[in-house]
Amino acid sequence: MQHTPASAATPSFYLKRHAQVVQALVLAGAALLLVQPVLLLAASDWLDVFGIGSFLGLPSLPTDAAGRWRTALVSLLPVGGGLYALLHLWRLFGEYGRGRVFGATAQDALVRFAWAVLLLALLLPLARGLMTVALSIGYPPGQRFLAISIAWFDCLHILFGAVLVAIARVMAEARRLADDNAGFV
Repeated sequence: MQHTPASAATPSFYLKRHAQVVQALVLAGAALLLVQPVLLLAASDWLDVFGIGSFLGLPSLPTDAAGRWRTALVSLLPVGGGLYALLHLWRLFGEYGRGRVFGATAQDALVRFAWAVLLLALLLPLARGLMTVALSIGYPPGQRFLAISIAWFDCLHILFGAVLVAIARVMAEARRLADDNAGFV
């Protein structure tokens, strides 16, 4: 039993427009995520001028082709996780745009997006560490390194992910209570 029937749901102009803007931003975010491994493969001195290495969480960009390939392959882990999160954000705002804010599909997308954000926030420092290993594994012994860093924005991402999971749980409970109450009428 669904609280708001799909046929009765008519999204407001602003909700529909907001959903479209978010979906456009999701597409842009997906494109930027897909560019990351390409940037690592094309890494050269001119890219380091723009700070691409620090943007990707690396102390420097790989200089040899094998290092670029290893680093790009490891970068596919967070890219894949980010694309998974964006897929569910797309689904969520697709439902919002159709006026099904409290529907089961929207709830499922919110829960999956929230958990994906939290898990990504926890795993990104480790992924950056693996990328530094992939970067330096071809160096001579004594020059190889593992760099794991946790920045303030990592803590903020973890907090944001935890808040999203809490909101998703509250929304699920509210939907369950609404369905229970609708059964009594």
